[in-house]
Amino acid sequence: MDWRKMLGTLLTFVVLLLPGNTAYAVSSESYTWKNVSIGGGGYVTGIVIHPSEPDLVYIRTDVGGAYRLDPNDSSWIPLMDGLGPEQSNLYGIDGIALDPQNPDIVYVAAGKTGSASPSDILKSTDRGNTWSRTNLNKRNEANGNVERAMGESIAVHPNLSNIVYAGTRYDGLYRSQDAGQTWSKVNEVPAGTSGKGIRSLIFGSVPGATNLETALYVGVMGVGIYETRGEGSIWNLIPGSPTHPARLATGQDGSLYVTTPNNGVHRYKDGSWSNITPNAAYTSYYGIDIDPHNDSHLLAAVRTSGGQLPLYRSIDRGESWTLVNKAQTSKPGWWQPNMFFSATSTVVFDPHHAGTVYSADWFGVYRTRDIGTLWTKWETLSKGHEEVVALTGATPPDGAALFTGVAHVIGFRHMDVNASPATRLEMSSMREMVSVDYHEANPQYVAFIGSDDWYGTVTRMFVSSDNGQTLEARPVPAGSKLGRLAYSATDLNTILWFPQSGSPVRTTDRGATWEAMTGAPTGTVGGSMIFSYNHPVAADRVNGSKFYAYKSGYLHVSSDAGQSWSIANQTPLPGGSPVKVEAAPGMEGVLWISLGANGLYVSANSGASFTKLDQIKEARLFAFGKAAPGQTQPAAFIYGEVGGMKGIFRSDDMGSTWIQINSPQMQIGNEPQVMVADRQEYGKVYIGTNGRGFMAGTKD
Repeated sequence: MDWRKMLGTLLTFVVLLLPGNTAYAVSSESYTWKNVSIGGGGYVTGIVIHPSEPDLVYIRTDVGGAYRLDPNDSSWIPLMDGLGPEQSNLYGIDGIALDPQNPDIVYVAAGKTGSASPSDILKSTDRGNTWSRTNLNKRNEANGNVERAMGESIAVHPNLSNIVYAGTRYDGLYRSQDAGQTWSKVNEVPAGTSGKGIRSLIFGSVPGATNLETALYVGVMGVGIYETRGEGSIWNLIPGSPTHPARLATGQDGSLYVTTPNNGVHRYKDGSWSNITPNAAYTSYYGIDIDPHNDSHLLAAVRTSGGQLPLYRSIDRGESWTLVNKAQTSKPGWWQPNMFFSATSTVVFDPHHAGTVYSADWFGVYRTRDIGTLWTKWETLSKGHEEVVALTGATPPDGAALFTGVAHVIGFRHMDVNASPATRLEMSSMREMVSVDYHEANPQYVAFIGSDDWYGTVTRMFVSSDNGQTLEARPVPAGSKLGRLAYSATDLNTILWFPQSGSPVRTTDRGATWEAMTGAPTGTVGGSMIFSYNHPVAADRVNGSKFYAYKSGYLHVSSDAGQSWSIANQTPLPGGSPVKVEAAPGMEGVLWISLGANGLYVSANSGASFTKLDQIKEARLFAFGKAAPGQTQPAAFIYGEVGGMKGIFRSDDMGSTWIQINSPQMQIGNEPQVMVADRQEYGKVYIGTNGRGFMAGTKD
């Protein structure tokens, strides 16, 4: 480091470490936020299409919120990004309903898990651009179990917009007679099996009745199907109805069709039931729909594990069925053959375009324009549907702009974050990538940790000497699972690994062999699954022999490439989570530690002493990126609360002043859990979420 950089560093920290220093300013700057393009990758659990307005299509997802179709380019517009991190649970959508009389109104049952809060019925009067709470406040579980892919738990009366019904998983059926302003319980309908409850509601025609008379069918798990007509004052359990209804569909002739997870497909007409299961080899069917142009034309989809699942078609009301031959004509380059009709959730006829059908599954949405042909061609509508769960990330100073580690589909090397990658990282037999770090002096050298499941049952390290284009597997010590890596800044062969299960180890030959480290703290990462978001281990970005590991208030430091460790700070830091340790590029011994609600601590002497940045009340995440033009110290980013304001911020002077870079409409609040800043482009930062993929923020 030359004397000018040393002086700049010294002056920065003289200001930064002055006791009681509170002379901080917070301003704002316009940023553009959009997804890092990956392409699908998450469970789409429902599709609804407005009955009177063409191309007004919505999808719901288990962890990524709701989306609306942009018919101009068949992309998906995310609708929940205005919700902040305190509302993260609302990004799970357990049901969706449209007002047939007003295409601007949409309701969603929001709540990822019943053990978290909030959960509620949300209402939008502008097609999902903004939302308001209706305060039903009953537990939803969009990500709770297989019932997440069953029918819509909300229904709006087809002729009376003020009448709305909502099924719940634990508390029975509720009705609003003022368009969601207030709710009352329908005591005549039981709650059903706890946690599964009422999963499917649908209004149907009553042949020969007046225009306002309709039938409402309510599927109650563990009980059967209840029916009411007119004002909903009289309810009846339909005798002989399936006790585990998954999805419902109604025909113009008054027929009711029901799929089940354990007993095939059934039709109810004129007071009697018929088993019309397409193929007795399968008992679990979810998706069911009737062509609005032809009451005899049905589709039914198998829902099991695995991909390439059958879709069946009938032209005689289910008396006979044929297998639909499907060809996937477009998809992201990295998708595998089994990522098509996998755990199929739903299938829906487009009421405005004859022959057009939408389907959804574990990875995305598909559309065909030719359902009646011998071979149906399905396009994958993945643009804008970014639903992967982020686990880790890295931004080397050269080569790939970004590495992303995600659940279920491993991870990616991004040369262009605006284009979906052609391939995934080459981690044979792995499903999750939980850690990545690079060699600072030569970023062609990268190391990764992968797992074959959520628990690290098979954990492997992979190394690359071409910036992640090709990977080589390395053995790991027996019993070592998951965890975080730290790659020496100057030694190509030295990599440290702190597993979540097993003792910390180091390799001095890029993973060919491993050895124990004296005094290294164990259990730094915590947890036994991939969903642990602490990043407590870091390599110094200048001194290749120096490494840091934080645990329980103390920073442990090694100055001999991991051979031995000692505690640097004699005064412990407060607790807090999630924990992240990151060393500043180009500044030896300079590191920051974030402690969630307990703020952000900085050190200029390799952890011997720390100073809290007083203006930062909360530090969920932080990262260092490329320096501003004319600056030597890196730009810093934080997701938290600065100067009394919550949001996302950038500092170009190592924390003396901060600039807010997000807006109220862009909160990126779906459990933000990974933040890395671009080392090649000033001002650019990436935030990984629990179901909205990775978001990229760029200066306007």
